[in-house]
Amino acid sequence: MATSEDTPSAGRSPTPAAEQRPMGAPVVDAPGLPLMEPVGEVRTVVRNAALPPMGSPAAVEPGENRMVEIHRAGELPSWPGTGPQKPKGEAAPAPAESYVRVEFHVENGRLSVVSAKEVAGPLTTPSAVIRGHVYEVLIGDQQIALGSLPDVGVRRAFANRDVPGAEGKHRFFQTPTFDFFARIPRAHVTADNLEKMTVVLHNVHEAPDRLVPSLPLSRQSGTVTTELARFASLGLEHLPATARLPFENILRP
Repeated sequence: MATSEDTPSAGRSPTPAAEQRPMGAPVVDAPGLPLMEPVGEVRTVVRNAALPPMGSPAAVEPGENRMVEIHRAGELPSWPGTGPQKPKGEAAPAPAESYVRVEFHVENGRLSVVSAKEVAGPLTTPSAVIRGHVYEVLIGDQQIALGSLPDVGVRRAFANRDVPGAEGKHRFFQTPTFDFFARIPRAHVTADNLEKMTVVLHNVHEAPDRLVPSLPLSRQSGTVTTELARFASLGLEHLPATARLPFENILRP
């Protein structure tokens, strides 16, 4: 028969376990678990008896199914069809792309060549043009260069609130004299081609969203243009001395 000392009183919690004291004997709450090692006597547990303890200088004897030592990895034969990596030989440089930038002067419906310069870099022919001034370069009936010229031949007068009437408003003026650059692929600039090369300056009123490559503007469907000026041949004998010398330097091998 249990006594009052054996059975806890109603409303009272069990007596808590003794507090663990530093350097004291371990307090056992679960007798079924192994006891903690005494302080200062903790030892390394080797879970795999085939491996040496961590930090041990002992080496594992080589045998089957073991990795090769690092310093011997370079002695292994190459995988079939491969070998040590070697620097590749330098590839032949690709032909440099360039174009010729020709400066033209427009005055009262006439074109004249001012200068020319070869410029390094690729040149892309646009697939469409804007309304307004556009140049094209032709060899016969083949278009080899095309470009829009926004704002050329136009002068702006900005608004001035101190000037009354229309004179003080933002206005545009058309001018018959201006300069522009035409860009021609260098591959087309040869002595023979220059004789047959024509530069045409257009005023484009209507143009499709996409042009047919190499087709002159005058033959493009849906295009309405007014020809403003034409330079019939870029042959050296047709150029002024100031423009002939740059072309001769460009043509020199």
